Amino acid sequence: MTWDGKGWVEVVQKVWDGKSWVEKPSARYWDGQEWMNSPPEAREFATYAGSNSGSVSAKQYATLGLPPGARVNDYIVSICASMSGLPRLLSPAGHVPQVMGGSPDEISLAVACWPYTGNEDQVLWDLGASPQAKLINLAYRSGDVTQQSLTPVSDMQVYKAVDKVPLMPSRDFVSVFVALTASREVSSYRWPEGLIPRETALGRFGSYEISVLTAETPGAGASAGTLSLNTPVDTAGLYLVTIPGRSDGHPTWILGDDNASVLGVSTYLG
Repeated sequence: MTWDGKGWVEVVQKVWDGKSWVEKPSARYWDGQEWMNSPPEAREFATYAGSNSGSVSAKQYATLGLPPGARVNDYIVSICASMSGLPRLLSPAGHVPQVMGGSPDEISLAVACWPYTGNEDQVLWDLGASPQAKLINLAYRSGDVTQQSLTPVSDMQVYKAVDKVPLMPSRDFVSVFVALTASREVSSYRWPEGLIPRETALGRFGSYEISVLTAETPGAGASAGTLSLNTPVDTAGLYLVTIPGRSDGHPTWILGDDNASVLGVSTYLG
């Protein structure tokens, strides 16, 4: 209590919240980079926040750190391509990967997605008896983490004896294309115009190894074209991973896309 000249009054305690003095500051949390009052608002198209990759040979367990600069609520996409067997995700616990591969003797691809909580900085995979594997972690910001899916791969195609891989149509929100090959001679590649190349894990030239390539584009329902490789490969797998977003209800035009850039005779961009 304090005397204000007329009577005793209750003292109101205020706290500096970084911008002004407030009576009841909101709860804040550390997202890995700064103190936040609330999670970032989900957008229709999540933004790429970083990635990294690694290669493992003759080991049962493979670890790969999350991309530098990852923040709480970033949408993590972890990819494990194995020369044989079906990879299992050991850490972070509680997430079940979607595994594409019909036989223990075949190359397989596992994809797991989850919102980053700030507690797990390493991803740990059990490769079993696989002689070799490639790992990629991608982080996306401002996606709709409430729409996390157990089946993040929304489409897949497999091609035999090709050096050009036709891309399937992209879908809503952000589409990440993941190409998987095994060859002795893949050393270069070219994604079609309009795709943004992301993390790549190429096999060593001259050794029969896995290569994993990734690229992204906003989903529009049309094919972006063809991925070109420098050499024919026995088998090429192509997988489409959707990064969930939250629509704002407004129409979206993607300039240059065969479908999403058709505005109509009475539509103008200002």
